[in-house]
Amino acid sequence: MEEIKKKRGIMVCVTGQRSCERLIMHGVKRSQPDENGERPPLYIVHCVLNGQRFMNSPDEADAIEYLFTCAQYAGAELTILRTDSVQASLAEFAYEHDVGVIILGAPGEQGEHNGKFARSLQELLPDIEFDVR
Repeated sequence: MEEIKKKRGIMVCVTGQRSCERLIMHGVKRSQPDENGERPPLYIVHCVLNGQRFMNSPDEADAIEYLFTCAQYAGAELTILRTDSVQASLAEFAYEHDVGVIILGAPGEQGEHNGKFARSLQELLPDIEFDVR
């Protein structure tokens, strides 16, 4: 009997910014169906340090609803995590969900800080492809 190989998931790391929709849409593009028409699971993950607001918006409920709507439109699962270590929690999520690709936003305004974040996450997950947009 032929073994069925499950496609590894795609994880899109988002923040509270509305520009994250472009990352989610890129995740949709990356999750192309295989020869059997099966798409890999698509996970949208927002991770926040304990004690901080979930979103960078005065109206968090609207911002969370926006992320949920984007994830729903993309056919993805939205997960919001609260943690003491963002990198460790994202790495744990990636391993638990058999993620093969992580999509992150480019450093942008916060440049060096975001670049260090991506590098430290890559060090925790050396076997995962990183797609920085």
